[in-house]
Amino acid sequence: MDTNKEFLALKSIHESAALFTEGGNPVVLLPDFPFKVDDKDMCMDLLLHPSLHATGYVTRLFFKEQIAGKGQNWTQHMVIGRAWWAPSWQGVSAEQTWPAMLCAHLRVLI
Repeated sequence: MDTNKEFLALKSIHESAALFTEGGNPVVLLPDFPFKVDDKDMCMDLLLHPSLHATGYVTRLFFKEQIAGKGQNWTQHMVIGRAWWAPSWQGVSAEQTWPAMLCAHLRVLI
């Protein structure tokens, strides 16, 4: 997958997206990303890890904070020098575009 093309696709939907590298893999910081949980508007930093993560997940989406009542088995991880939270959420393919991957990960909040 073309990292620059995928990053630009995310940047087109969230202008403040920033590309980093962690362990030789690209990660995308999405600061103050707006999303909904049930009918409630939320906004927080998210971090998309679009390739195999050290925890064994094919892809991961990390959240600045846990979201009460959503997702299961939240665990804390250090990525790009910050603490992040991620629920146990499998099956988001690394073969899809990064925007589609982001949406698939956010489904855990529905």
